[in-house]
This record gives sequence, structure tokens and C-alpha cells, in this order.
Amino acid sequence: MNVTVTVEVFHNVSKDAAGRHLGFDGYQQGHPVVKVFEFPMEANEATEPVRFAETAFQIGNELHELSADYYRRRLRSLSVGDLVKIGLLCLSCEPAGWQPITDHHPNDLTATHEGEHGTQPWRS
Repeated sequence: MNVTVTVEVFHNVSKDAAGRHLGFDGYQQGHPVVKVFEFPMEANEATEPVRFAETAFQIGNELHELSADYYRRRLRSLSVGDLVKIGLLCLSCEPAGWQPITDHHPNDLTATHEGEHGTQPWRS
């Protein structure tokens, strides 16, 4: 039986003391993230979590029919260090593939982040 799942996309907004983004070196525990997009996706009990993440990657890199909605929000591409969340599971975008985050909850700043170039908080 198919169900509709909400897939959430988070940008890594960590910076060093000089203001340079750290997320492109990969997600690390404690890095702040901001929810920037969500979309519904059909799934069933056999759907692998990486399928949701790969669809999010396609959307965030102009390879999917929902990409226009993503870029209309003036967002940067989904990149290494960013996260995709499906229910309670978060996956980190790696240089090759996805890494589940199982040992902590990400530092979600969506409610208080005011936005910056390429990252605009999702307000539902």
C-alpha cells in the first residue's frame, strides 16, 4: 500500500570564525541546519530511505520537475553537508552517497534563522 511521505531538505549553515561556510566539507555533529524546502513523495514499505534523498538531490540540482519550485525560493543547490529528513531519519549528503545520522538530532535553527544568500527558511 502506498502512502505519501513528507521529505524535508535542510541547508548546513555552519561557518568558521572568518564567516566561511564549513558545510561543504561535510556535515558534522553540532553544525546548524535550516529547513529550506519540503515535498511529498509516494512510498511503500519497500521504499529505501536513499530513494527519498536522491529525489531531494535531483530537485535541489535542477534535475527534477519540482526544481523550479525549489529555485523559485532563491535557494542554492543541495550539496555535500546538507541534510534530508524523512520522518525521524536524517541523511547527510556525502561526496558519494548518503550517511544516516543515528547518534544525535541535528541543530535545527529554522525557527530563528533570518535567511542568507541561497538559504531561506521554510515557513509553512
